Amino acid sequence: MHSIWLHENKWKDVESYLAQKSTILLPVGSVEQHAHHLPLGTDSLVAIKVAEDAAKKTKTLVAPPSWVGWAPHHMAFPGTITLRPETLTHLIQDMGQSLIYHGFKKLIIINGHREANLPPLKVAATKLRNHTGALVSIVDPFYIAEEIGRKIRRSEPGGVGHAAEMETSHMYHLYPELCEPDQSVKNVHKKHPLLKHDPYDDGDRVFVPSDIASYREGALNIGVVGDPTVSNKENGEIYHRELVNRLVDWIQYCEEQDITLRNQSVPL
Repeated sequence: MHSIWLHENKWKDVESYLAQKSTILLPVGSVEQHAHHLPLGTDSLVAIKVAEDAAKKTKTLVAPPSWVGWAPHHMAFPGTITLRPETLTHLIQDMGQSLIYHGFKKLIIINGHREANLPPLKVAATKLRNHTGALVSIVDPFYIAEEIGRKIRRSEPGGVGHAAEMETSHMYHLYPELCEPDQSVKNVHKKHPLLKHDPYDDGDRVFVPSDIASYREGALNIGVVGDPTVSNKENGEIYHRELVNRLVDWIQYCEEQDITLRNQSVPL
């Protein structure tokens, strides 16, 4: 293959690739507000870069990124674009079914938009798995590198949320030219012990969906939930390296699996 990116290759390159490997990565993110200090494309940029770096190490193809995800609460701020959850599910199903039709047997979805994207992505992955027999998995930065995240975090409980410590450090490392550290502000919620937004906080929790008005107010009319003021590019580099290494390990595991496809059809 001439490039890790599927769309930069010729069809003959893909045919040759499939004679040797059957794994492909699918980066999925979101275009949504990330307060005053991070760009709207943060979630997609992270998913793309993690996929790209792991793909280079493993010589694995990467499908065209899906830049837009499910982000209704972030519509409280200009620039956010959201899909309906069923639209995202159908998009990934159709992309996956197309790839499986050509002979890709292992699909690894790289989710850059943590909680919100996961439900529609899980539905798509489950449907693809059951319909085709393909090995479909979802890799999420917050969960595949949870151990290193807990180890390097500097903020208090509640400090890892949206546009907060971990993804801010990550972006400072990956795309410093797109960030404005002097615009970061702290907004750690302590409304009720069951209302936890920090994935690294232990203990019981409840889920309460946000509406546009309440989310904007809860995010200080800025768009941050957590503490990005303690972020630094050094921790971002450590975090990114662990993410890539963990993904490389998962890619290698998937490649070793013996998968038989049972239904390869064109999405119509």
